[in-house]
Amino acid sequence: MNLLKNILNEVVVVGAGPIGLRVAKNTAKAGYETVVLEKDPVIGKPVQCAGLVSPRVVELTGTKSVIEKPKKAVINSPSGEKLAIEAKGEKAVVIDRAEFDREMAMKASKAGADIRLKSAVKKTAYNGKREVEYVREGRRERMKADIVIGADGPASVVRRTAGLPSPTEVLPAVQAVVPSNDNSVQIHIGSEIAPGFFLYEVPFSTGKLIGLATDDGATYKHLMDFLKSRGLDNKVITFLSGSIPLGNIGESVDDGLCLVGDSACQVKPLSGGGIYLGMKAADICSDVVINALEENDLSKARLTEYHYKWQKDIGKQISRGMKIRKVFKNLSDKEVDGLISILKKEKAKRVIEEKGDIDFHSAVLKPLVKTAPELLKFTGPIIKSFF
Repeated sequence: MNLLKNILNEVVVVGAGPIGLRVAKNTAKAGYETVVLEKDPVIGKPVQCAGLVSPRVVELTGTKSVIEKPKKAVINSPSGEKLAIEAKGEKAVVIDRAEFDREMAMKASKAGADIRLKSAVKKTAYNGKREVEYVREGRRERMKADIVIGADGPASVVRRTAGLPSPTEVLPAVQAVVPSNDNSVQIHIGSEIAPGFFLYEVPFSTGKLIGLATDDGATYKHLMDFLKSRGLDNKVITFLSGSIPLGNIGESVDDGLCLVGDSACQVKPLSGGGIYLGMKAADICSDVVINALEENDLSKARLTEYHYKWQKDIGKQISRGMKIRKVFKNLSDKEVDGLISILKKEKAKRVIEEKGDIDFHSAVLKPLVKTAPELLKFTGPIIKSFF
């Protein structure tokens, strides 16, 4: 492969997921030459997300990709106890993730961003300007930029080659699309079903999406065991896989570089969802980057404003989520059953239905513990320290 000459751009976004595309739209709209490099040949595929988001995502993006507005979610305990949550008002929607990504790409393109598919970034380096080396359709190319935005997911090449911190945990996840007319949302918890996380069932554009993440290295086996138990192992339309990065990284910027979305672990530790947090961070990143470009100062010191701002906005939620996750990972199946039994009581259930928020999980803790103080015997001093 021949290495082509350097081409200078103002903004290079690595990764054409919705978070990177949000930044690209913003910087292009502000008048800066913006190039998006995406390794896959198609926007929105493979799908690596269940698509269950809050209405805030719809408000932020104006998406038309909503396919379901579930009013009820059922949490299934290890022993089969069921906690049925009926939301007071619209708390969640299911979006068609492939369509959502295509919408975001169209908006970025209309704003002036140049989206280049089949462009796999191999490394980035800094020598007065940020430099990106990538392979596009078999040709090795090199591009210089005033700033690179790393939006290339959990295994971010941009993050790794810049020497920025890795996630605390990365959970492998796998999903199966199966035919179904059931539009309910189901969550299954237990060490036999999904050790270290949970299994979910959500409506999908072509049926139902059943997926899980685990921390024991047997993710696919656990999914197949569940599908077999439901007589669905021979009805799978397709499998989808990905990973979930968890943690609150201490650095997300370098000279001429910012990380956003999964690359920066801007993910809710209790659900693995990252669209809303990532969108908020993308807008913060865009504002800081646009101002830094205007000032012609893309130094790490200048871009650190972005890290401080997103930490102030969503960092506490991520850190709290990690603490809560630590508590729940240490619960036995018997203790989880006891926890669900408490949450099924009318007053506690009402608090969840009224105060529950899929973007800010810890917000419900204080009113919930006030209503059902016996929860503290499961959660211990870590949760008590939040109050």
